[in-house]
Amino acid sequence: MRRLLVSGVAFLFVACTGRTPTSPDAARSEGARVAASSGPDQPQRPGTRVVSPRRESGTSIEVGAWGGEHVNMMVVATGGTLEYDCAHGTIDQPFLVDSSGSFDLAGTHTREHGGPIRIGEKEDKRPARYTGTTDGRTMTLTVTVSGSNEPLGTFTLTRGQIGRIFKCV
Repeated sequence: MRRLLVSGVAFLFVACTGRTPTSPDAARSEGARVAASSGPDQPQRPGTRVVSPRRESGTSIEVGAWGGEHVNMMVVATGGTLEYDCAHGTIDQPFLVDSSGSFDLAGTHTREHGGPIRIGEKEDKRPARYTGTTDGRTMTLTVTVSGSNEPLGTFTLTRGQIGRIFKCV
């Protein structure tokens, strides 16, 4: 009976230390014990190391307003909307940048014209690519309509600013 009581107390002591058998402290002490008990003939096991999780292939850009000369952009979790002097557009996928801050995103570009929009008038909406770089505060954005090799324009935007737009008349 006494042996059972001593075993139970020892079990509770080990269980209540807050360390699990797989905790980093337990792994380090186990590695040190194995290294100390292994003789010169046995190779030493490398110590345990903590590895950070892998990053996703892209990082989301901060949600909110971005603006510059002749352009406004509102970034949301699923993409963004743009407004230019005589056009508007959409970014139809999450706004992700790579480790160097570069991006290449699909969306649409719709040309506008001065004067009223007629009833039943079809929009001049075309697929577009939005490419560029950002450091999280400023962004260089190039807009290219699909099927064209020439960009429609390159804009510099700043996070948190409202751009200056001059609508077509």
